[in-house]
Amino acid sequence: MTFPATPQSELPFTPELMHTLLLGTAEAPGADFRVLSYYATAVPLGETVRKTAKEISGAVQLSPPNTGKSIRRLVEDGWLEVSYRMGRVTFYRVGPRVIASAVRSTEPGSYSAVASVSYLPSAYDAEGR
Repeated sequence: MTFPATPQSELPFTPELMHTLLLGTAEAPGADFRVLSYYATAVPLGETVRKTAKEISGAVQLSPPNTGKSIRRLVEDGWLEVSYRMGRVTFYRVGPRVIASAVRSTEPGSYSAVASVSYLPSAYDAEGR
């Protein structure tokens, strides 16, 4: 039996979300941030990353055992979640912590000012001399 795919409203990957992921994994080993960044950027947020841990470890230049440990820690902390299993291979997607952070980063007023524009008084008189 098949079910029709229900389209999700795609959440954007914003600089605010990246900052949240960085600060949220600051106390974890560095490999965790690299693995989480891969999952958050490989596909649209909320979709399954259809790569094995071995493929991901090659992409982020970590050993497969370290990648597996990072994935387990990220699942325990809610950064990743199991999407489905196919035989002995488990596939993951970003977890509820990432989705909640992404939703917060798209709320009105959540964007911080990156730059401001101000006008300096003109050194010229009104006629442009």
